[in-house]
Amino acid sequence: MISQRGEASQFIFDIQFFAQERTEPATPRKREKVRDEGKVCKSRDLTAAIEIIVGLLGLWVMGSFMAGELTGFIRETIAFIGEGALFRAGWFYRLEYSAIWTYFRIWLLLGIIIVVTVLVVTIRQVGWGVSAKPFEPKFDRMNPISGMKKIISLRSLVELLKSIVKALLFAWVIYLALRDKLPLAVSAMQLSLSEGALRLWDLLWGLSMRLAIMLLIIGVVDYMYQKWDFEKSIKMSKQEVKEEFKQTEGDPQIKSKIRQKQRELAKRRMMASVPKADVVITNPTTLAVALMYERDVMAAPQVVAKGKGVIARKIRELAEEHGVPIVENRPLAWALYESAEIGDEVPEKLYRGVAEILAMVYKLKKKAS
Repeated sequence: MISQRGEASQFIFDIQFFAQERTEPATPRKREKVRDEGKVCKSRDLTAAIEIIVGLLGLWVMGSFMAGELTGFIRETIAFIGEGALFRAGWFYRLEYSAIWTYFRIWLLLGIIIVVTVLVVTIRQVGWGVSAKPFEPKFDRMNPISGMKKIISLRSLVELLKSIVKALLFAWVIYLALRDKLPLAVSAMQLSLSEGALRLWDLLWGLSMRLAIMLLIIGVVDYMYQKWDFEKSIKMSKQEVKEEFKQTEGDPQIKSKIRQKQRELAKRRMMASVPKADVVITNPTTLAVALMYERDVMAAPQVVAKGKGVIARKIRELAEEHGVPIVENRPLAWALYESAEIGDEVPEKLYRGVAEILAMVYKLKKKAS
């Protein structure tokens, strides 16, 4: 937004407007969410093209077997009719069973290959996952206004343009294929049944493969477009990324408060352990480390509290209040503070110094008692 005052121009930018622009790639969480909703990147043209090519190759490989099975069925049917079986009861059911079983044997293997191919291609495009959300009823789809928006959308125009281009390309390929082969197709009618069928098969095979390859090229281009359009549709604004980060990682202010509460609880637990300590070692003003040792339970003395400054003073006050001995030893106090955390055992290198202090403390306690 621009406002002018006299000769000077002042630019005022609405930061929130720019924050809502979808310029950021979708996060993994957003991708998982749209995937659960059934929104995936998929090209039907690519799947159909590969399905047709696999089907044609299957016909080429198994063509002789299928033709042999079909010829055998025709011969069996003609022989069955020639026996006068049409006048017998149940003749229709026998022919029906024979036809169904023959066509089932002919197309079963090819059908399985095509189905497996479609599944592999689909999973390769969209990945593996099952979601029931696309089947959930959405009443907003019944809104005629939103329906008209979908019909007159950019996606609909692209699909319409794609269909027109496909129709024109297919017509062009068929024209090129039949322009030189049409006389051969007409001459095939003058040949024997087997020779004419082979010639027509070659013609149809070549035409079908050209159309399938053309559809495959269109499918690859369509998949690239679908992927670009899908990535564009799931882009996020900077504000959405921030909100998602807050939801997954937590609000920084809330996390800071939680950490503060955790520190306060840990401090309280630490201070509650000071009256149970055997000795507090200080330096003597800025550091304090409280040690406890139970011979039957611990392998070595344990640090139950430590702190600097105000915390050190509080530890000393609690120790004095509960009659815990306080010993000044600057080097040992620093060494314990730097090398051991609360709950840790005293490092082995400090055993000697700590043992001497504990022996002195136990000796004084014994004399006092």
